[in-house]
Amino acid sequence: MGKTDVRIQFTRKMLRDSLLILMKEKSIQDISVKEICESAGLSRSTFYTYYKDQYDLLGQMEEDIFIDLDHFVRKYMPVKELPPFRELTVLIEDILRYITGGTNSVQILLSENDTNSFRRKFARYFFGRMRELKHIQGRPVPDERTLKYYATFVRDGCIAILQDWIKNGMDIEVPDLAKLLARLVRGVLG
Repeated sequence: MGKTDVRIQFTRKMLRDSLLILMKEKSIQDISVKEICESAGLSRSTFYTYYKDQYDLLGQMEEDIFIDLDHFVRKYMPVKELPPFRELTVLIEDILRYITGGTNSVQILLSENDTNSFRRKFARYFFGRMRELKHIQGRPVPDERTLKYYATFVRDGCIAILQDWIKNGMDIEVPDLAKLLARLVRGVLG
């Protein structure tokens, strides 16, 4: 990797980190490109070299998160079947550790300052993964309409639990929360 690539990565990281810092205090529609640049200590022309606007920056951040999440899901669900409880728990633990690590971008995107954009994209992603399932606990998946209701219930429930967990300072240990979520998911889909 050349010097230029490192600088580009560093610049993009500065802009992303600045947006995340600002999103801790307010929603994306209340954040300007000027504020992001001031927070990052970069010029607006530098910003526009990489992104069209603050929404484009946020969208690319979200896309990166879904690439990471998809990596976890495909690792534990390679055969298009809901994994057994133990593997599902490990998958959820990995996702929870991802949420608690790094830049905490997922935590911020799940906060009240998000415009629901991330949750809507998560909904599409989650339903897409559910549609790929061929079997749930050894039985064929239900019809698409029923599966959509299952997916909505599980997704919204999990997101609400994650939001409360984050808001409460992650007051439950990751392995315990993973077991709880795995039991809930398997209970709904079982």
